[in-house]
Amino acid sequence: MEESTIYVDQLRRLVMEGHLRGALELLNIQSGYRFTAIYRLGATHAENFMLVDRDREPATPFTADIPLDETYCHKVECLAALVIEDASSDPRLTTHKYRDVVRAYCSVSLLDEEGAKFGTLCQFDTAPTVTSEVTLRLMREMGSLLRSDAISTTYRRADIDQRVDRLSGMRGMIAEGALDRNDALSTFDLYAGPLITEATQRLPPGDALEVSARISDIRNTLLDGR
Repeated sequence: MEESTIYVDQLRRLVMEGHLRGALELLNIQSGYRFTAIYRLGATHAENFMLVDRDREPATPFTADIPLDETYCHKVECLAALVIEDASSDPRLTTHKYRDVVRAYCSVSLLDEEGAKFGTLCQFDTAPTVTSEVTLRLMREMGSLLRSDAISTTYRRADIDQRVDRLSGMRGMIAEGALDRNDALSTFDLYAGPLITEATQRLPPGDALEVSARISDIRNTLLDGR
């Protein structure tokens, strides 16, 4: 079985089962790009929905909403991929302010049921990167599977809940490595703070409160051995 076919089968299963972050991680591993992300496109900004950064967690600065004229997203038409292997020498980007920052970029559009563009599936890097045909095939496949109703509060909440689960699993490690209770709580807050902020920004108020309360419960049991 061809490598691309194996990846496509894995990708379809992950998306159909709702594991969007897992699907992005698969794309990220295969492509060699540092960043793999889904952005929703608003009237003035590209809104970060989900982002994988192979070098850093949480990923910055691309987790924030980005003005459209500072992205490459708005240049993608339909599901034909936009590929930029080195923006600093690409004649299409001679006036773009970030051509020397985001050097490599590949993206496909995400379309709703009426065929209107609502977002992009993209991969990018701060270093020049060559995009393979397998990468393009996988991105087109995932782009065809995603619809606007999939990029919803349900998936966003599920993603944050999974990260809270991982935070909960870190309690023992944090407690064992801390000098005292205050040190443990301070370390925990370094990880918990970005999650609470993201929940507040990205979820309805009720969901955000539930996430915050769950994190608070985990914090309260940090040194209880539970």
